[in-house]
Amino acid sequence: MLTGNLQSIGNPSATPYVNSVHTVPPRANSLGGNSSNSADTVTISSEGRRAADALRGDISATGDARQTSAADYPLEMYQIPAWFAEYGFQVSTQLGAKGDWFAERYPQAAAASTAERREYAELVRGHYRAMLAENDITGLESHYNALVLDQSRSESLRQEMMERVRGDTRLAELMHIMGKSSVIM
Repeated sequence: MLTGNLQSIGNPSATPYVNSVHTVPPRANSLGGNSSNSADTVTISSEGRRAADALRGDISATGDARQTSAADYPLEMYQIPAWFAEYGFQVSTQLGAKGDWFAERYPQAAAASTAERREYAELVRGHYRAMLAENDITGLESHYNALVLDQSRSESLRQEMMERVRGDTRLAELMHIMGKSSVIM
């Protein structure tokens, strides 16, 4: 959704994405009476449409509109490789699970501070995204093909991720704190 202040909405020259604004006079409603509300119609420029698409995530990295929507992909395409899941922590799938479930399952991670857990997650995510970018893995299909279907490539990328993590002394330290050192062994 594109948003703006009222001044820019009422003033097309203040909003580069609006070509024109027209007030539509009141008209008869379906009950035969006149509507007391007037309506405005707005014409959105092609730049505005591209900006709206980009905000919704409908534009690829090259600026081309994507031809598929999330509903076009089967659920299994959204999975991450099992080796990457090892960097994370399982959550309880039981409704009404005890509040200390995480602490019982992952005592080292539970003992870490919130800031350490956040930093750990950000560093892991940052290395994963950088690895994907460096290997030209963009979008859902290429991610699924490279990291789930192509086991040979997935293994190569796992090795690359391990090297990246081993080279980050702070992340290696946090992995030890979280009880995740075995992931990079």
